[in-house]
Amino acid sequence: MKRLGLAIVAVLVSVSSMSYAQSNNTKLHKAPFAVSFEKLSKYLDLAPYQMDEVANINEYFIEMQDESVKSSVYRQEKKMHQAVYGNLKLMKEALTPAQYRKYLVLLNVTNNNYRAMGIQAMPDDTYLAENIRK
Repeated sequence: MKRLGLAIVAVLVSVSSMSYAQSNNTKLHKAPFAVSFEKLSKYLDLAPYQMDEVANINEYFIEMQDESVKSSVYRQEKKMHQAVYGNLKLMKEALTPAQYRKYLVLLNVTNNNYRAMGIQAMPDDTYLAENIRK
């Protein structure tokens, strides 16, 4: 009887620890859209005159995401939203329309992959495909 009681307690402890881990998974632990500039420049086929500006925008975007990750859970969503849309605005000015579409596709695929893994990288109301035609 004592073993049965210990087994039940062990199961309850493991279930409660798993639910606690899942509830704390809403806070991001790293910048979700951190892409190395070398890979980004090859993917977007950047011209030489675009290199410095896109590198600076990418660094700034990573810094803003890191700032978002370090903030509280309540402010994290708002800061990530600001980081993403600020980055899109800057990239739209620096890239050609074709490059900008490719960049949006990259962010959408990354966001969808995170959602498939159960990680919410961007707020629910963020859908970047709306920006493709603009």
